[in-house]
Amino acid sequence: MSASVEFWGGVGVIGSSKVLIRDGGHRVLLDLGLDIPKDGDLFRVPAAPRPGRELADRLRVGAAPAIPGLFDPTALAAGDRLAEAVEPTALFVTHPHIDHVGLVGFVRPEVPVHAAPETIAMMNALEKGREQLPGPRAFAGQSAWRPVELGEVLHVGPMTVERFDVDHDVPGASGYRVTTSDGVLAFTGDFRFHGHRPERSWGFAEAVAGADVLVTEGTTLSWEEIHPLRTEVDVNAMFEAELAGNPDLVLLAMYPRDFDRVRDFTGIAEAAGRRVLWPGHTAAFLRAAGFEDALSVDEVGLEAVRAAPGAHVVQLDADDIPSLLDLPLGPRSSFVHANGEPLGPFEPRWQLFVDWLAKLGVPLRRIGCSGHAYQDDLHEFVRMINPKVLIPIHTFSPYRVHPTGSTARLVVDYAQAYDFAGRPLG
Repeated sequence: MSASVEFWGGVGVIGSSKVLIRDGGHRVLLDLGLDIPKDGDLFRVPAAPRPGRELADRLRVGAAPAIPGLFDPTALAAGDRLAEAVEPTALFVTHPHIDHVGLVGFVRPEVPVHAAPETIAMMNALEKGREQLPGPRAFAGQSAWRPVELGEVLHVGPMTVERFDVDHDVPGASGYRVTTSDGVLAFTGDFRFHGHRPERSWGFAEAVAGADVLVTEGTTLSWEEIHPLRTEVDVNAMFEAELAGNPDLVLLAMYPRDFDRVRDFTGIAEAAGRRVLWPGHTAAFLRAAGFEDALSVDEVGLEAVRAAPGAHVVQLDADDIPSLLDLPLGPRSSFVHANGEPLGPFEPRWQLFVDWLAKLGVPLRRIGCSGHAYQDDLHEFVRMINPKVLIPIHTFSPYRVHPTGSTARLVVDYAQAYDFAGRPLG
């Protein structure tokens, strides 16, 4: 039996990549995140999956991948044929963002879950901060997942799997090389070249050069890029400028899983005589992750913030926007959005968030930079690897990546199996 690859997520959408490789009666699955539907999320606020039926409800409306034999039967509807066991399967996670890890709590107990040690440590910290994965398996402590060290070669039937560090806006970001009986498949996960550690992503390119199949995220292909493109250095400079000489409270929205930015922004705030305060659950998560000085607004007290607004930066809880009314906003107060929640105009919460800021007269400053490879870097990455088949996913516009030389670009269909020459099977 020849090797094949199927795509159960990331097809025509940004996020939710799920790459399933079959060979010799075994399966390797790369990532298992919450799906981002093409036509709108039926479970957006105020709708939500029912407790205990989260996966079954999502499967019913096509908002989860109907992969046979993957999910714990207790999470499925009674009589669902997906509960029937199939080939032995091993799951490998590229990084701890919800659209890549959010369904892992529903996998069968016998399916091993592998990830970088940093990813496992973050999942443990998230659990302590009460951000536990849904599902009967949840995270259940660090012993439930299997760390994959750099250089370690894991065997899944006739396949071998190797993990490589890449640069992304979260610790533990990984790419994988899967060697099958029909050739090598490389998968980038989410990555970039303009962050703190670009050498990791370029090193991955060198390691997998000549791969038969390259599956890459192509997020930034989805729109026209605005030049000049921001880097993390630019983001830090913009945050520093926002605080300089400002006597009023500054509000913040950044993604707390981006530990580099947490570290940078905390230092910039301290240099400006300020302290960053977090929502309670975020402060608990950060302390569990090693940021021992992280404090919440409640722990410091609103009276202390009101007494010295210019000595603080407050991260807003995106699910408690009316808490803005409790804060001492001044004429130079602003809301600094640095890739935090709500994530952007595509989110249902975004317009409500903007309406509140407008009502209170608080200007919105968007200073973030992408966690994903810019288009020129992406094309150079593909050129360096020179794969036989290039498969762009995790993008609205897969046709906008243009391979050179003999590389053939393949735009895949959802759940369709392909061989390693890019031919559809079945």
